[in-house]
Amino acid sequence: MGFAQPSDWLKDEPLSNAYTLALNLQVEESRAQLNTIKSPEQIYIASLADIFELLVTEDEVKFERYESAYERRLEELEKISPATATSLFVTAELRLQWAFTYLKFGHEFDAAWNIRQAYLLVQECKKKDSNFLPIKKTSGMLEVMLGSVPEKYQWVMSLLSMQGSVEKGMQELEQVRDQSKSLYFETSLLYYLIQGFILQHTELAMQGMDKDLLVDTNNPLALFMGASLAIKNSQSEKALTLLMKLEQQNKGVPLVYVNYQLGEVYLHKGNYASSISAYQKFLKSYRGLNYIKDAHYKIGICHWLSGNAPEAKAAFDKAKDEGKESTEADKYAARSLAEGNYPNSKLSKIRYATDGGYYEEAKKIVTSVMDTDLASTKDEVEFPYRKARLFHKSGEIPDAIKFYKETIFLQADDHWYFAPNASLQLGYIFQEQNRLLEARQYFEKALSYKKHEYKNSIDSKAKSALAQLKE
Repeated sequence: MGFAQPSDWLKDEPLSNAYTLALNLQVEESRAQLNTIKSPEQIYIASLADIFELLVTEDEVKFERYESAYERRLEELEKISPATATSLFVTAELRLQWAFTYLKFGHEFDAAWNIRQAYLLVQECKKKDSNFLPIKKTSGMLEVMLGSVPEKYQWVMSLLSMQGSVEKGMQELEQVRDQSKSLYFETSLLYYLIQGFILQHTELAMQGMDKDLLVDTNNPLALFMGASLAIKNSQSEKALTLLMKLEQQNKGVPLVYVNYQLGEVYLHKGNYASSISAYQKFLKSYRGLNYIKDAHYKIGICHWLSGNAPEAKAAFDKAKDEGKESTEADKYAARSLAEGNYPNSKLSKIRYATDGGYYEEAKKIVTSVMDTDLASTKDEVEFPYRKARLFHKSGEIPDAIKFYKETIFLQADDHWYFAPNASLQLGYIFQEQNRLLEARQYFEKALSYKKHEYKNSIDSKAKSALAQLKE
């Protein structure tokens, strides 16, 4: 890849070194390189180090301390008069960084306010210098975020004088990737994060990560992102390789969440003892509140699928009492526990094998399922859903469509997530086949279900997909 500006924004070597250290999660070493933090570039790097540490650790004590530093940095940037393109860019970046951080820590109003401020700063910066390349990184992120808002909520964006386009946002991020050497790595991470987790193009995102960021790298963020995409893309063996390398190579802020991911991968593989060990290591070291309930629940699942009912009950009891219901995984765990019935063993094994990409193993279990194994109405709905997911992921699309539609028909008005996600997946299939009217119909159907464990996640994906159809 050729760079139009081989020596662009962070051309000072001490700053470049500090920035690289921050991207490697070596936050203390990065801060040591900065000395007095006065220039916009120094403020940008110092803030990035804080944000990475907060998002990785979810430490409430550090959150309060770093929030005070954030407010002081905004005051420093406001003193620069007249405002430069660089100072406006850095202020917009800090606003957007903290919008994500506020969301992570449950401060939704503060997050919304900072998104609005970042949007206004982007417009001001572009008026100041329309050729200033770094601002297109901030602008691209905002374009994608705002462009993902569905049509029926556009009046809110109009009221706030904000608008966005997913296509334009991705183009701006591509422009920064193509033309900025110093911002290439960070922008590429954001680009593949959006492609995989917002636009749901996980295969493309994984291919891009392999080509651009995972070649001979020890960078913990790249390895972590690659592993996350691999898990989402049903490539648990690949994820395991990246996670093991990450555990060996990371010299910066410990990524405790890696242990949770290892628990997931080993659960997919059916290696229940290793899964339990990884989840327990996560619970021992983690300082936040997210995924606590789910980790205890998954430990219970591992015991249950191993045939150890007493240990399963003990873990499920802990899951009821500990953690909170903020993430979709925690909500699912809480709802499953509230039902009072342990999950169907065969269907669970099909689910986790499919999630990990172990399709042949999943198909063997499917063929072993008898009518007597489906003891409840929920089991009778879940079985075709599991077959649909397996056929979809293994590329057998006509069968996937058939069983997704059967799932929707059988579920009727029950409040499980099977039919909503079946609708979402049918939307993706028909979008891929350019059957856009049917795609829209099923994305809207996914939104129509009122109560289920993954409502926030499925609704967000359906809204984003509908916004893409609109463009």
